[in-house]
Amino acid sequence: MRRKSGLHIFSLLAIVAAILAGCDVSSVPQTSPNSTITIRWRTQPGSLDDQAAYQSIAESASQMLTNQNIRVVYEPDMSEDYTAKLKAELESGTAPDIFWIGGVELADLVATGQVLDLKPLIDADPSFTLDDFYAQPIGELSHDGKVYGLPRDISTLVVYYNADLFKAAGLATPNKLAAQGAWNWSALLTSARQLTDPAKGQYGAGWNNWWGPSWSYFVQAAGGRLFNAERTACALSSPETIEAARFAQTFYTEKLRPTGGQETLDNLFNAGRIGMLWSGRWMTPTVRKNARFTWDVAEMPIGKRQSSWLFWGAYLINARTENPQAAWQVLKQLTSAESMGKLATIGSTVPARKSPASIELFLASSPPRNNQAFLASLEYATVEAPLWHISWSDYNNRVQSLWDQMIAGEITPEAFGERACG
Repeated sequence: MRRKSGLHIFSLLAIVAAILAGCDVSSVPQTSPNSTITIRWRTQPGSLDDQAAYQSIAESASQMLTNQNIRVVYEPDMSEDYTAKLKAELESGTAPDIFWIGGVELADLVATGQVLDLKPLIDADPSFTLDDFYAQPIGELSHDGKVYGLPRDISTLVVYYNADLFKAAGLATPNKLAAQGAWNWSALLTSARQLTDPAKGQYGAGWNNWWGPSWSYFVQAAGGRLFNAERTACALSSPETIEAARFAQTFYTEKLRPTGGQETLDNLFNAGRIGMLWSGRWMTPTVRKNARFTWDVAEMPIGKRQSSWLFWGAYLINARTENPQAAWQVLKQLTSAESMGKLATIGSTVPARKSPASIELFLASSPPRNNQAFLASLEYATVEAPLWHISWSDYNNRVQSLWDQMIAGEITPEAFGERACG
């Protein structure tokens, strides 16, 4: 249906933004005062509870923006091939106006011109400031003078532990050891060995085998680096990498860690058969729902240095959106303190906003009791980062393949370290 003539407020704002960006204002879509603009928004919810919370956020955003004739339509996608499907839709022009991605995916999408630069919109909006968000993800979303998205959430890597198993084994918990300054790799290995009981199908420790909780944590805690300082080349071929691989391999050779992927590990932990499992905040809702034992979280054990990961996810605006100004108004609602508070309440995320109200909502959402572990880790965590000069996919696939061979006993830790950089 043809739209009636006459400029809507978003057209005026879009013209201002276009002028600031040096664009031809004749290309800015114009809408009539009574036209309803539909903004499609997608995330990858981790559970049905997450999905319900996102739907509630969409409804609240629509209500907040009804006087601006904007309607938000939420499109959840819980499939494992979320990113591949999204990239295919972006290529075909059918992707939603706003979508969530993990931090490492950013550079690939920007390189193909599929992400809208938000800086003109931010500069033209006196009601908004990037200072309300944690600086690390904002820094990674900013590149070459442009801003490519806003963070939805953050999470550091922590240890989930079964306090009842520690008590039954007569062991100090990770938090007690941390308070004594003794939560280190030696204590981790000792605890894992004493908590492992093959007769009960019980394991001392566990982690999923992707880069975050596996090889990258061990390498950095051993004092190594994944990349050079400029992130232009691999830096894994080092003595620290070999030391990290040797230590990690112990858990496999001694069968202190179960086999299987994330679902298997989660199920075993929730059944009370894993003493320690490292993961991010996204694991909290399933543990709350399923665990029938006392549990908590602690900061990651210290190797040669203290190490964790700062994971983050962001909402990006599709460069092909027909309504950039309306999408911007929706994006602000999706990343508001209220929206982040809803997710924090169900336990699935740590708010990306550093405002006291957001932090209070997060800390009050328990169990776990030690929510502070997620925030304390921010002081030293390595931020998940897009790679602008080399291919993350190529790098990750090569290293992961070698790591898989090592933990299967097909190559030695020395070979892993020597070949990691190709």
